[in-house]
Amino acid sequence: MRFTTLITLIFLLLSCGEGTPSQDKNSTQATAPTLPVKESVDTALTGSWELVGLPQSSVSFDKLYPRQRPIIFIQPDLRLISGSTGCNRFSATLSTLGNRLTFTDFTSSTLQCASDAESNFLSAWNQSREYRFRRPDELVWRADAAAWMVFRRK
Repeated sequence: MRFTTLITLIFLLLSCGEGTPSQDKNSTQATAPTLPVKESVDTALTGSWELVGLPQSSVSFDKLYPRQRPIIFIQPDLRLISGSTGCNRFSATLSTLGNRLTFTDFTSSTLQCASDAESNFLSAWNQSREYRFRRPDELVWRADAAAWMVFRRK
């Protein structure tokens, strides 16, 4: 009788644990869920910047922009980037995290542009995913460690 009771008790104890997941001895303690990151823009980007180079373009920069160069205006408090492609006006929402750039809600005017300047600008814009400063007055937008756009503070 004692043996049967002991076996039943062991069986009950083992079966009670089947409904709960076992913890892997090699797993680490679960961390608390992370809070969403508030989108913001690095205030060092504030102001007006003129495009002075498109290093990845197959067309020379001076040939693309003989008269009017693209300009961007960054307003971190509004998370807004706006400016000119050299032909059309544009605006977008900007956010940065570390040195990462994120653009959303891009809108642009639709003038017919005479050269490939705007398409080169927009191609470089779409490739750019991060930024860095070469000097306090020179901003470089990059993708995969290659410089795509170079701006100088106005």
